[in-house]
Amino acid sequence: MKTQRKKPVTFSQSLFDEMMEDLMLGHPLHDICSGTHRPTLRSFYRWLYKKPALLPRYRHARDLSADSLEAKILSHLATLPDKADTATVNLFKLRFDTLRWLMARRAPKRYGERQTVEHTGQEGGPLHTIQRVIIDPNTPPPDNKTDTLMKG
Repeated sequence: MKTQRKKPVTFSQSLFDEMMEDLMLGHPLHDICSGTHRPTLRSFYRWLYKKPALLPRYRHARDLSADSLEAKILSHLATLPDKADTATVNLFKLRFDTLRWLMARRAPKRYGERQTVEHTGQEGGPLHTIQRVIIDPNTPPPDNKTDTLMKG
């Protein structure tokens, strides 16, 4: 069975805006592009490639879509029964973890795990630096050490 190709959809700002609203509401881009009178996913990515000015709006819409996923998590938690068997709890945990993972990917600054970089030396001690000064025996010694350090 051969799948029919969709008719090409030409870019229009109003269509793009409508798609970004759907994206902000948490709909997956694949689903948004599969609708009638919508571009294919490939065509949508071509729009972004050919019109780089659209990228900030797309990124912002993806970032905001994480908020709808947060709402989805809260509504799932509201449906969790007070007494649940292990299978039900595991199913809810899987849904929660999946939505949380998606949120972290869509809005890493707000929902991603904090990453810190520690600047410590060996065994948690202070950092030590070694500075090498190469002295040329053919060069006369400087008059003032401060002047040499400031120049070099």
